[in-house]
Amino acid sequence: MEKFTNWRDKGTGIAPFVPTPPPLLQEKGLTGALNNVKFVLKAICVLPLVILALVSPCWISKIIWSSILKIMVSWSSQLTTQGVKKRDQRGELPSADSGIYLANCSSPFDAVALWLLAQGPTAFCVPLTNGKTSRIVQLTFWQFVKFALNNGQLSGDESNFQQVTTVSQLKGHVVYFFAEGTTSNGKSVLPFELNQEAWDDFLGLKNTGVGSSSSYSGNNRSTDANVKVHTIHLKINSSLTTPLRLDKWKYLVRASTQGVSYKCKIVKSVGTDLSKVRAALVGGDKFRLVGKELNTDSKRKFIKEFASRRR
Repeated sequence: MEKFTNWRDKGTGIAPFVPTPPPLLQEKGLTGALNNVKFVLKAICVLPLVILALVSPCWISKIIWSSILKIMVSWSSQLTTQGVKKRDQRGELPSADSGIYLANCSSPFDAVALWLLAQGPTAFCVPLTNGKTSRIVQLTFWQFVKFALNNGQLSGDESNFQQVTTVSQLKGHVVYFFAEGTTSNGKSVLPFELNQEAWDDFLGLKNTGVGSSSSYSGNNRSTDANVKVHTIHLKINSSLTTPLRLDKWKYLVRASTQGVSYKCKIVKSVGTDLSKVRAALVGGDKFRLVGKELNTDSKRKFIKEFASRRR
């Protein structure tokens, strides 16, 4: 694996866009063929459960899907909430209208993990930036999965995705916000794809300062709005992260072979300041964050460079 020094953070040494490959023999030769056969057999076995899950009420469906995941990918998930004892974790699950949950983004299984945690219908939100203009789109479950397998980029016309201007439009949902705007390999948290002003507008916070938006500061916004912002840090097996595009079938077989293991950590009420929110996603240690230059624009260039070296 090349070092790709232009996309390696100088402070941490982390290259957040470089994928982590699985063990070489796992997907090659006879072993690879057998793993494909095993996946097909598992899929045939769970087909009746899939049909049952699709026609069942949501709370029953989640139980069935959990069983399917355990059979297909040996699913396991561990949840911790900062400051909450293990026996009380259940009462801290994300619920509708309990606030916004900012999460890091590294795998299509992120949507699965968050959906299973949610106590209500979910809304997956991703910011998009075009020059100095930011907008936020809401993705369905399957749109997010496709997004995470496609270099962390939306495919097709962006106007086909539902735009959200304020969180009040998502009332009645558990709102998950992927502020990085793309996927990484999970070794750090990327710079957020929207600025403080756009974020405050989304939250419905009022700018109390005087002057143009160019002089906007997080210190001149009203904090009287009832807005709660929480973070959820998601950690999956490193070789199941998808910073770059990956074939769907290949990815599912890989997940079935390795098993999927998640660690989810919730930090409640971190405030609305994006710099503090981003730090909270890495446990408050700012020295674990990569520099601002490793953003979505940088990743687009990396994708081209990575592809050219693989030809």
